[in-house]
Amino acid sequence: MLFRLLLVFLLITSARANYRFAAPVTSTTQTARGAVVTCADGVTLEVKFITSDIVRITLVRPEDPEPLLTDALLADSLLLRDVELTSEETSSAVLIKSDRLTVAVDHDSLHVIFINAFGRALLADDPAMAYGFDGNEVRTWKQLAPGEKFFGLGEKGGGLDKRGRELVLWNSDIPGYLDSTDPLYQSIPFYIGLRDSVAYGIFFNNSCKSRFNFGAGQQRYSSFSAEDGPLDYFVINGPSIKEVVRRFSDLTGKLNLPPLWALGYQQSRWSYFPDTEVRRLAQTFREKDIPCDVIYLDIHYMDGYRVFTWDSTRFPEPQTLLSDLNKDGFKIVPIIDPGVKAEWGYKIADEGLAGNHFVRYPDHTVHVGEVWPGKSYFPDYSHPKTRIWWGKHVAEMRKQGVRGFWNDMNEPACWGQAFPLETIFHDNGLNSSHKKMHNLYALHMAQATYEGLLKDFPYERPFILTRAGFAGIQRYAASWTGDNLASEDHLELGIRLMLGMGLSGQPFVGTDIGGFMGTPSPELFVRWMQVGALSPFCRTHSHYGSNDKEPWSFGENNEAIARKFIKFRYELLPTLYSLFYQSSQTGEPIWRPLFYEFQNDPKCYDWAYQQQFMLGENILVAPVTRVGQYTKKVYLPEGKWLDWNTKKVYEGQQEIIVDAHLDWLPMFLRNGAILFRRDLQQYADQRPIAELTVNVFGLPAATDGFPSSSAVLYEDDGRSHASRNGRFRRTEYYYSEQIGTFSLRRIVRADGHTPADRKLHAIIHEFGKAPLKIWLNDEQITLADSRVSYDPERRRFELEFDSELGFKSLEIETYSPEKPERP
Repeated sequence: MLFRLLLVFLLITSARANYRFAAPVTSTTQTARGAVVTCADGVTLEVKFITSDIVRITLVRPEDPEPLLTDALLADSLLLRDVELTSEETSSAVLIKSDRLTVAVDHDSLHVIFINAFGRALLADDPAMAYGFDGNEVRTWKQLAPGEKFFGLGEKGGGLDKRGRELVLWNSDIPGYLDSTDPLYQSIPFYIGLRDSVAYGIFFNNSCKSRFNFGAGQQRYSSFSAEDGPLDYFVINGPSIKEVVRRFSDLTGKLNLPPLWALGYQQSRWSYFPDTEVRRLAQTFREKDIPCDVIYLDIHYMDGYRVFTWDSTRFPEPQTLLSDLNKDGFKIVPIIDPGVKAEWGYKIADEGLAGNHFVRYPDHTVHVGEVWPGKSYFPDYSHPKTRIWWGKHVAEMRKQGVRGFWNDMNEPACWGQAFPLETIFHDNGLNSSHKKMHNLYALHMAQATYEGLLKDFPYERPFILTRAGFAGIQRYAASWTGDNLASEDHLELGIRLMLGMGLSGQPFVGTDIGGFMGTPSPELFVRWMQVGALSPFCRTHSHYGSNDKEPWSFGENNEAIARKFIKFRYELLPTLYSLFYQSSQTGEPIWRPLFYEFQNDPKCYDWAYQQQFMLGENILVAPVTRVGQYTKKVYLPEGKWLDWNTKKVYEGQQEIIVDAHLDWLPMFLRNGAILFRRDLQQYADQRPIAELTVNVFGLPAATDGFPSSSAVLYEDDGRSHASRNGRFRRTEYYYSEQIGTFSLRRIVRADGHTPADRKLHAIIHEFGKAPLKIWLNDEQITLADSRVSYDPERRRFELEFDSELGFKSLEIETYSPEKPERP
C-alpha cells in the first residue's frame, strides 16, 4: 500500500513538472513594428522589428505579466530605426516582413521561423516545442541544424564553439577555475549561431539564472531558458559574424573610448604595501627602462578593509604619494569591493544605513554577509540614489589623486558562496529579488562608479576595471578573466576567454599575465608577456604571498625579453588606439578569432588554431603557449602573409612551421596591412609622437578596378570627451597600384584635432621591383635623395620625411608603358 501511494505521488509530481506549451493562435493584431498574436490560453507573442535586421520576440503569460529588462539595452530612442514592414496572414501562419528579414508565426504550434532576404531559414523553433513554461521557468527550443556552431555567452571555457554543451549563466567567483568550470565571473546571454556559413545572433534579455543547451545530450534542438523572468529575446540577422556582432552592439552599446594611458602596461599584486614599496616599484620600472603606466593597490591599502579609507600606518600620506607618482607618469588604481564593514562609527556604514542604501530582506532587515572586512553590508546599486551616493565617494577618492577604480568581488562574492536569493533590491521601484539582480550587480556597480566620476570630472574619461559583468558592461568598464592559474593550459584558456568575450560585446579584456595563483616558470612568464603585450587590457597580477611577478623577477635574460615586448606594445599604441576607436564606433572586437575575418574557411574553426587570433583585420598572431616549444605550427588563411620576424612572405591557405625563439612572437601581416608605430616612451601620455612609422605590406587582390588598401590613424587628446564634439583627427593612409605605379597617400578625413608635427618613416615591405621614377608630394625626386632608399635584397622601399603633417603622397613608378607624361 505504501509503495502504491509513493508511486501515485511520484506520478503526480512528474505531471506537475511537465512543461506547458502555448495553445493555438486565436487572433492577430497588427502593430506599427510588427504584430501581437494571442493564443487560446491567453498567452501573447509579440513580434517587434527594432531595425530591418533585428526583431524582438516577447511572450507574456496572462497570469504573470512583468516588466521587460532594460538594464542591458540602450534607450528606445537610440535603438529604434525606421523600418518598412509588410504583413500577411494565411490559413496557417502570420508573416511579417522587412526588406531583410521575414518572421513567420505558425497558427497551430506558435513556432516561429526567421528567414533572411535570400530565402534561407536563419533559425526555426522546434515545431512541437516552441515555447514552454514550468512554474516560473521559461524556455524556448530551436531546431538544431547539422554542423551548426555556437559562439559567445561571455566568459566560457572550452572551445570557442559551444556545440554539444549546456552552459549556465550565473556570475560566480571560482578561484583557480579549470577549462571545464562553469559558470564563471561574467554572464552575457548573447550567442552567435552559424548554419551553413550563415550567421545569426540571439540576445536573451533576461538576467535570472539561465541555461543554454547547444545540443548537449541530444541532437534535436538548441534551447535557452531562465528560472524566472520574461521570455524576451532578440534575433539578429547576419549573414556575417561581423555584422551580427556590430548589430548586437547597437542593442547594448559600445565601448566608450578609454583614456590613452589605460592602454599602457599595468602592474599589480595582492598587495603592494607600504608606500615605500610602491615608490620602490615605480622607481625600478624607470631605472630598468621598462615602460609602465599603472600600479594597482590591492586590499591592504585600506584601513581594516574598509572601502574608501587608507591605512594610516602603511600609507600615512596618500595624497603626497599619489602626487609624486603621477609626476613620474604612474597612475594609481585601487581596488574597491562592494562589501561595507558593518561597524558603528564607520562613515560609509553609517551613511548607508541612514540612507537606506543596503540590500535588505523582505522584512526590511539589512542583509549582513561576510567578506574581507568581516561582517558586511552590500550596497543596492539598482537604486538611483544609491548609485549617486556611491559615486560621490568614488569621486572624492579620485580628488585625492587616484586615477581609476578596480571593482572586485562584485559577482557579488561572499564567504560561503551563497548570497541570499530572497534579498530584495530596489530595481527602480520594482522591488526585485536577488534571483533577478544577481547577474546585474556588477553592471550597476560599474554604472555607479562611472557616473560618479563623470559628475565631478565631466571632462575626463573614467577608467574602471571589473571582474564580473552582464551584457552592456562594455559601456562602463574593462574586464579581466579573474583568478587564473600559472599554467600553460591557463595561458591557452585565457586566449580563448578573451576571444569569447570579444564576440560577446566586451572588447576591452585581458588576463592576469603570469597567472594569479601559483608561480610560472621563467619561460612561461615570457610567453605570457608576449600574449599580454598585444592584449587589449595588459596587466600582470599575482596572489598574496606568491613569488614576485614583475618583469625583472625571472632573471636578466627574461627581463630583457619582457622589456622588449612591453616596449613593442608602446610602439604599437597608435595602432591599438585606432583599433579602440574603431571598436567604439562599430562594436567590433579588438581581438578576433580567425573565423571572424575568414568565415568561410573551415580550417579557421579547428581547435588547433583557436589560440591564434587576429589583432584587427590584418594582423595574425600565433603565440607560443608551451614551454620548450621553439617552433610553431601556424595556419595562414587566404592571401599573402609577411612574417614580422623574418620578413619572409607566405602564401595563405596552408599550414606552415616557423621558428619561435624565446624572444620571438610569431606575427604576420596580411597583404594590404598598414601598421602604425611610434617612438618609445616610458608611459603612454608622456609626450606627443616624435616619429610615426608606417609599415605597409602588399596589396589584396583587386575585386573591382585596381588593388588598394587603407588604414585609419585615429588621434585625439587621449583624456577628455572632446572627441565626442568632433575634436579628433582621422588620417587615412591609402596604398594602391595602377599599371606599375605604386602610390601611398595621406588623406585627412576629420580635422578637429591638430597633433604636434612629427617625422614620418614609411616602410613598404615586399617591394619587388626597382623604382624607375619617384614623386614626393608631386615633386619628382631620385634615389639619390637622402629621404628615400630601396634595398633590393630585402625588397624594401623606405621614406624618411621631416613632417608627417606635411606629407601628402608618394608615387613610385616601376613600369613605364607608353602613357602621357605627368604634368
